Amino acid sequence: MTTDHQGRAATLMDVAREAGVSIATASRALNGGTRKVRKDSYEKVVAAARRLDYRANAYAQAVAKGVSPNIALLVSDISDPYFAGVSQGVLKAASERGVDVAIGVASDGAAELERIRGFIASRPRGIIISESENVNDRTRRDLQQELKRYTDAGGRVVFILDRDMPFPAVDVGNEAGGYAIGKLLIDAGYRRPLILKGNDGYRSSGQRYRGVVRALSEGGVDIDPRAVASGGFRRETGFAVVAQMLRDGLLSPGEGALYGGRGADCIVALNDVMAIGAMTALRAGGLEPGRQMGVTGFGDIPYAADVYPALTTVHLPLQDMGRAAVDNIMLGDDEYRGLGHRLIFLQNRPDVILRDSLPKRS
Repeated sequence: MTTDHQGRAATLMDVAREAGVSIATASRALNGGTRKVRKDSYEKVVAAARRLDYRANAYAQAVAKGVSPNIALLVSDISDPYFAGVSQGVLKAASERGVDVAIGVASDGAAELERIRGFIASRPRGIIISESENVNDRTRRDLQQELKRYTDAGGRVVFILDRDMPFPAVDVGNEAGGYAIGKLLIDAGYRRPLILKGNDGYRSSGQRYRGVVRALSEGGVDIDPRAVASGGFRRETGFAVVAQMLRDGLLSPGEGALYGGRGADCIVALNDVMAIGAMTALRAGGLEPGRQMGVTGFGDIPYAADVYPALTTVHLPLQDMGRAAVDNIMLGDDEYRGLGHRLIFLQNRPDVILRDSLPKRS
């Protein structure tokens, strides 16, 4: 880069001085501002910038256009391995493009709406939302209205997992993955599952649960109504539910146990961290997961293969999901508008990872 007579890189002020115009005029001419610049002033600024070998600052361009060059990412819990994996994909893809990422955390609908409003006030290039939607949340309509105003003003929004809102979403086959897990249970000889699902109303949990139930029903399994537990997608939930059922005598064979006293033969957790919590509770209650009780998860978080026994699960391409969201945020205007409410699927078929936590029953 050419430098001025003082040995430093040329600035916008230098260009304005060289062209004999104000800094505001120079900025609008070079950074694409919305206000028009007279033709003669524009030509003077461009010529001055060429003589000084001026390089426009990306942030200055964004300010002139009313949009900052960064991306905003909203997740439910950055410490959760699922959201950490998605976030890593977003950060890597954005870094490769020279784009910064601002990360926000919101654990419920009200907090999500507040964080989104804060993001919009900073005018990012785009907003990526990676959260488990509760379809019954009262803030849903307000959130959609805020995001619609933002996209109408030129912003971009991409969801990770479908929210059934008028914005594009990077999605995976949750129901197909649940069906694959249910089919695997049948094929491996399991007939008495305890199902740990997420909060009622969470779209991804409902999709996975429907898939599992459909496969089990096709395999002739009647699920004991007491063998379905709802709760957050957290390790603590998996541990607490299984520990309580063990104390109540529901899991092991005996009077009052599930399935007419026969007890459960496997635990189907619709989230990996719930499955890991459940395995810990089994050990604490004197049962060996993977030997006396089969266990499955969903997600294939990084340490699913490192727990003992290694966890059978459905692989979700977490980093690829984050990368795909960034790719769609960075599309050209016409290409982004053309997405509409498109579901961008990354998996045509579920990838079930069979590990030691679900041995075949003889």
